[in-house]
Amino acid sequence: MSSVFQRQDMYETVVVDREQDVVLTTGQLYGLQVRREVDRSFKPVIPFAPHLFGSGKTRFVKSYLELVKSMGERALIGPENISDYEKDRRRSFLDKLHEAVLLYVDLTELKPTDPKEKSLKWAVYYLIIKTACLQVGIPMMRKTQAYETVEMESLNLVTLLRDILNLRTDQFLLVAFDEIGMLDSRGQYFDLEVNDGRVRSYNDFFRILWELCLEDNVFFIVVGKSEGLNIRNYAISVSRVELTFIPLSPLEKHSIIEHLEKSSSFMFTGSPKVSQILCHQHFSTNELAELLLELTGVVPGLLVKAINYLLRCRLSQDHLLLSKESFWMIMNDSIATNYCVDPLLPRLSSLSETRQRLLKMLTLLALYHIRFELGELVHLSSTFDVFLFDLVTDMCFYRRLIVDENHQERYEVLIPKLLIGYIEQSVNNDRLEWLLLQTLKAQPVEFFYESKCRVFEGLVATMFYLHFCYHPTDSLMFSILGQLSSVWKEMNLKFSSESTAYYMKSIHYTRSTSEVERTTFGINDWKKIVEEMLEFEKIYIPFEPTSRSPDVLFKLHGRTSEQNLIVGIACKGRWSLNGIRWNEIVDEARKFLKPVHDQVLTIHPTFHCMLVIMSTKLSTSVETDLNHSSHCYSCGDRVAGDFRIPRNCELIILSESDVENFIGKDILSSLRSAFKSTDNPHSRSIGISTVQEMVLSLSKNI
Repeated sequence: MSSVFQRQDMYETVVVDREQDVVLTTGQLYGLQVRREVDRSFKPVIPFAPHLFGSGKTRFVKSYLELVKSMGERALIGPENISDYEKDRRRSFLDKLHEAVLLYVDLTELKPTDPKEKSLKWAVYYLIIKTACLQVGIPMMRKTQAYETVEMESLNLVTLLRDILNLRTDQFLLVAFDEIGMLDSRGQYFDLEVNDGRVRSYNDFFRILWELCLEDNVFFIVVGKSEGLNIRNYAISVSRVELTFIPLSPLEKHSIIEHLEKSSSFMFTGSPKVSQILCHQHFSTNELAELLLELTGVVPGLLVKAINYLLRCRLSQDHLLLSKESFWMIMNDSIATNYCVDPLLPRLSSLSETRQRLLKMLTLLALYHIRFELGELVHLSSTFDVFLFDLVTDMCFYRRLIVDENHQERYEVLIPKLLIGYIEQSVNNDRLEWLLLQTLKAQPVEFFYESKCRVFEGLVATMFYLHFCYHPTDSLMFSILGQLSSVWKEMNLKFSSESTAYYMKSIHYTRSTSEVERTTFGINDWKKIVEEMLEFEKIYIPFEPTSRSPDVLFKLHGRTSEQNLIVGIACKGRWSLNGIRWNEIVDEARKFLKPVHDQVLTIHPTFHCMLVIMSTKLSTSVETDLNHSSHCYSCGDRVAGDFRIPRNCELIILSESDVENFIGKDILSSLRSAFKSTDNPHSRSIGISTVQEMVLSLSKNI
């Protein structure tokens, strides 16, 4: 990589949107202080951020005390109802935290230290002492002198640190340890305790911190890429330390705008704001924020890298005016992407066979925004399990914490688009993973935070796509449709080239407009949709649930170029005892078949339109009327005595058994179990075993 890209950051970054993390961290530090005052045999609590590169760990801990000051009382006193006495205690704690001193300790500097080379405790102690000396700019304390002064006693260490840092005995000392993951490789150099037949360096490390937490007015934060959940579980049982996760989730779109408008670049005359440098009259800060959101997933480290690269391009090309097109031209270049993901390249380019097998599961989680519980396990073999929470970090992906209206915490997997190209290179022979990644890459920015749980719709779309690509002649579903519809039999069912699922604009009663582009189709736009938007050999999903169109759309061509079939699939997930009723089926047919007939088929007499009702459960009356079989209603037929099928249109209602055979009995059973008691499936965890079953089912179709 060119040396120009090895230089320091091009701008002074401003930390934004970390209020929740500040509140959580401050609450834990306060909890430690309260426990110390109440019970000397307490279990210490330490804020812990075991995240991947780019999550903002280092910037957060270095900026934490400044963030606390900027938030004022909100850092510890929230809207909850607490007594005046408790408020006074918290204010007193905040006052002392405002004058605290932060000691940032980089564990990459940890190494065996004389005169106790095999002691991890002494290595940590001396690293803290050395860091304190460097921070205040005094000569380094000799190792033997430091050892004789401290005598491996926590009280002596804290006393020495206060002397070096010139702290009062009642003044808070906050020690932040970064790069805790270094213990994975450095632990071999020390004599460590054996627990359950294994040596775990993290247990010894947190046991050291447990001793230090017994001393007054000393607090700790620990961050760094690691197997966080595994470490936390052992720390609480073995080291008697309670680790509380700092989420450090990816940021929001409004945070990008704030970051761009508050951060300044010293590389340009007058140190203007980044937004002033990169944006202009025809390219707004909001537009740039959307592009950065789509590219980086608003992972802070990736965001800062991308902005740095754009600023360097702007500095070297004085007349460069950014636009949506030039942004993607710049950022899709391999030099730009390599620069942005450089710390992750070694891992991304060398995925093991085991990790490659897990990629499809993680990609499905990210694609469908499936949430998972903190303690969910992934079975790698009959004898080895791993926490999904830790696996996401190990695979170079990111987690987003989601807190629902019931204060239930769950996580989502985030795969930034910057990483997808590198993952593709590692799995170039896996066609299902390629399809899932391409579909993920095609997701519009609107999907990023607001997508609903589309598991069933996504499965149906993906299964149809795989059947078109790999099994057009031996697909049981295609055979059933062919038996029901003579028009279907006339269509070309083979996709000649591998593509991906695409996301189309949704269809509503009213047309919402913006300065950039219209974000929806109107209900009178079916001619435009069919002629201009729907392309052959592609599957489309409206990018948000809509009451005005089917859940999946595609267009097939027949033996002649004039023959076209527009197909809509209404995916009706019914997870409780109540199946879909006739009035719902009629509503689905009326909102699709009639407008397509009126707006399209009257102009194109060789075109046909088909709606397929694919429901996980039919009502008793529907099942009985259809004799528990799939059925096709053709032109002129009346549905439930209420709706007449228009000319060149068909309505197919699939039986429960045919849907079950297409999707898979085990998958539907798991989805039914997860969703049966809620009207909001997106808030539920469907279980990793279900996701793994989905991967197996999809893989069988290739």
